[in-house]
This record gives sequence, structure tokens and C-alpha cells, in this order.
Amino acid sequence: MAAYVRHSKETVIVNSAEDTGDLYMETAYLKEFIVLAKMCNYNRAADELFISQSSLFNHIKTLEAELSVPLFERSGKRIIVSEYGQMFLPYAHRIIDATEGFDNEVKEKKMDASRAILIGTQYRLTQLVRSFRSANKNYMLYTLDSRNVEETLYESGCELAFIRNLKDPEGKYNVVPYVKDSIAAVLYRSHPCANLKSVKLEALKRENFVMISSLKGKESDGISLCRQAGFTPKVVMTVLSGSEAAKLVNDELGISLLLKKTIIAENLDNVVLVDLDPVVDCTISLCWRKDIVLSEGACKVVEFVKNLNQQRKEE
Repeated sequence: MAAYVRHSKETVIVNSAEDTGDLYMETAYLKEFIVLAKMCNYNRAADELFISQSSLFNHIKTLEAELSVPLFERSGKRIIVSEYGQMFLPYAHRIIDATEGFDNEVKEKKMDASRAILIGTQYRLTQLVRSFRSANKNYMLYTLDSRNVEETLYESGCELAFIRNLKDPEGKYNVVPYVKDSIAAVLYRSHPCANLKSVKLEALKRENFVMISSLKGKESDGISLCRQAGFTPKVVMTVLSGSEAAKLVNDELGISLLLKKTIIAENLDNVVLVDLDPVVDCTISLCWRKDIVLSEGACKVVEFVKNLNQQRKEE
């Protein structure tokens, strides 16, 4: 005897072995049958189930009509489980166990999905991820490092994104500032400018640069800054991330222009950060589309970042 559940109703469809057609059974009725079979008393079973005796009687009659067999017999003033009822009882247990097991798996899967949060980022989020997980142990935060994170967010590749200096003239996004940072010259310790407090980009125009590779149709920030300073940089290597660029500077294969706080976190012994003159500030913000409803987990991240901002203001 096979069974499955219709989600629109608590209904199980049972296919009979004799292929007499489909039997439609309310799972609640099956549970009532199991309780009545245990107690063999309509009054006590109805009390146990918190329904009226007449409702219980009608539900059992409905089951018997669908099965075309009596499930109970009278023995004087008492009722007993019939031979057919004894046959059906283990099937009723299996059907209830299967439907409840399936429902629990569906709930767990939906719960897991709502607790997994994918965030696109152009910024190092190690500390944020660690702090969020410590405060929200039931949620999993995953970061998607993407240089073209705005496109990823717009195309729903992620619910949330940390974007640097977001340009949103059409007002498509909600924005919560996360952190302010600045672009610095990333030098190795033996570099002639490594002991300076600040440096003008023009002073570095003869250097070999390690740059983050440009996106299709969009020049990288480092190259743009050099052009604004009046020269085209000599790029000897391009890499996909600031972390990779900093490690190449650490090996003295060139210098770079990178976000200051993310490189400090790398803790590279042979790397020195020198501020640019003039300073090139940027704001990294948590962003999400206004036309979507955030998941439970994404809402938790937004709330967490807002609380961080409030704590900073109070310090």
C-alpha cells in the first residue's frame, strides 16, 4: 500500500493493492483511528483528541466507507478493533510516520535555507563574519568575493552586498554605511618612500605597479587614480584581489594602491602603508535592492550592521 501527501490539504492518497482506485484520506482521521483503536471507547478517545464524540464517529465511518471494510465491531456495549482494523493499523502508523517525517524534512530544509545568507562583497569581512556568527549561532554567513558586486546584486546573485562608493542615481537600493576607508600606497619596507607619512601619486610614476585587474569596460581604481595624477602606470602584474597584490608587494615585485584597512589585516611583515596626498576616501556600505523582500537571515545581517553603527556613535 503506497501513500503520499497533498500539501494543499492534510490528505493522503492510498493506492489499493487490488487497484480498485484511489482512496483519499485525511491524515487527521488516521490519527483518530489510531487513538480509538488503542482506547476502544468513543468517549475517552474523543476527549483525548479534543473533538466531539459525534465528529469522531463520523470520521471513522468516512474511513470505513473509503476502505470498504469495517474497522471496528461491537461486542456488547464495547467496541473492538475488527480483523480489517488490525490489518489496517500498521499501515495507518506508517502513513502518519511517513507524512510527519516528510513534513519535518521540508521544515528543516526551509529553515536551513532561511538561515543561509549569501553576501557579495568588494571588501574584507572576516571580522564582521566572525562577530555575526558569535551573536547569531543559528545562521550561516557566506561571502561571495566579486569585483563586479553591483551587477551580482542587481541580478539577484546575492541578497546583500558590501559596495564601495555606490553610485545609485535611480535610487534602486537601500543603503546602510558600514565602514570608511582610504586608498593607500602599498610599499615594501626598503622603498625610498616607505618612511613618509604621505606621498603624492606623481612621485610614484616611475614605479612598477601590481594592480587589481580591470573589469570588462571599466578601468581599475588604481589605474584611474594614476591617470588623474597625470601619468599612465607601468603595470607589471594584475591580480584578482587586494590580498594577492599585497603579497606580491611583500615579495618586492612592485608597489600597489589598495584599501588601507584590508591590507592592515593581512599582517605582512615587509609591507608599509603610506597615505596618499590628497587623501582618497571611500565608504563601504551594506546594500540591497528595494524591490525584493529580504529573507529572515538577511534581515538579521542588516539589523546587526545597524547596531554596529549605533555602537560606534556611542563610543
